[in-house]
Amino acid sequence: MLGFASVAQAQPKARILLKVAPDTRHFWCRYTVRLPADTARGPRFFNLGRNFSVLGVRSPRLSGLSIRPYLYPAFQDTVQGIALGYRNASRRRKRVTIIYAGTLSDRFATARVLEFSRSTLWLPFHPYQEDAPLAYTLDVQVPAGYTAVSTCPPVRQRAGRFRFRGRTSAIEPTVLVGRQFHRLAAAPPGPAVAVVKVEPLLPVDTLLLAEATRICGYYNKTIGRRDTIQRFTVLLPGTNRNAFALLDNAVDITYSDFDVRKRGDRLILAHEISHKWWAYGSISSYEEWLNEAFATYSSLLYLQASGDTTAFRQELNARLKDATGVPAIIGFDRRKYDYPTTRRVVYAKGTAVLAALHARVGNELFMRILAATAAHKIAATKAFLVLVAQEAGMETSQWLRQQLSR
Repeated sequence: MLGFASVAQAQPKARILLKVAPDTRHFWCRYTVRLPADTARGPRFFNLGRNFSVLGVRSPRLSGLSIRPYLYPAFQDTVQGIALGYRNASRRRKRVTIIYAGTLSDRFATARVLEFSRSTLWLPFHPYQEDAPLAYTLDVQVPAGYTAVSTCPPVRQRAGRFRFRGRTSAIEPTVLVGRQFHRLAAAPPGPAVAVVKVEPLLPVDTLLLAEATRICGYYNKTIGRRDTIQRFTVLLPGTNRNAFALLDNAVDITYSDFDVRKRGDRLILAHEISHKWWAYGSISSYEEWLNEAFATYSSLLYLQASGDTTAFRQELNARLKDATGVPAIIGFDRRKYDYPTTRRVVYAKGTAVLAALHARVGNELFMRILAATAAHKIAATKAFLVLVAQEAGMETSQWLRQQLSR
């Protein structure tokens, strides 16, 4: 059971003040984090996007500071490394404040919106802990005539000032800044699903809202039955880049032509919504299969449950084909392989293993395993194997380890 507690440790708390000048795409940020006492020994390190300027770093008893760019293997890109030294190895909580500024590129800014999201890499984080849980308060200041939206409604709001609170991964606090946002909301009963869009609403957005509501309802009865979605937000900034889930019950879909009538887009939506539960495996190691393979197979299960069994079989077969001939999941060192191979291991082979487990134990037990995995917020393969042993027996757990090791 030790593996089940891996995300239940004391969480850092951050206070973020973001000031935005939309006309110039410029921003200024003060990020203050209080680190739990049990993580406060020795030097501390933070990563920050390489295009931003660090203006100052403050922390009690700080004795040394260095800021330098370096290649961060997890992102296969250069980031700024901020290293802090302390005079002693006190186990007291440490408060760290990093002040920085920058200008958003065309990837994250249009004439209508500025997007501060995990892809923007606008928040400091500990190396290889970008997916660690974080409790945060986010204060946003914008000029008159502008507004800010996030993954949930603001807890406080007045002219040009917005305050948001939430719990999510370290790099995921998200805010969109623009002059106007359009909103659709699902009618009760069911989860409070909303679509927030920068561009004017179209009929396809109504279809998106309906599909997102159906997906949330299906997952609440299956994989999320022990930890259901009460609210969910679909953000549509129109920056036309990618789609990704946010642990704080939201998804950021930047594609300007997103249409759930297309199978691929429907699968993307189902995949990303399921990351409400599949988000705790480290994205810097093979444990990411606990995120991506589980989300991929969950989206296929939704496709099957919606009645499109032919599409389910076609999509599953495509992933089984991609999984052929790739290295084992357990022990996979992504630093030694290119991204296409890593993706085939983490997404396709993981999906193939889950499909095999599903076939072995049957639908009722498999869904119980998924629901328990989600409820425990499993973050390590070892913990998943322990859970499978408890739910399906040691023989099945040993079989599963073999599947993951070959």
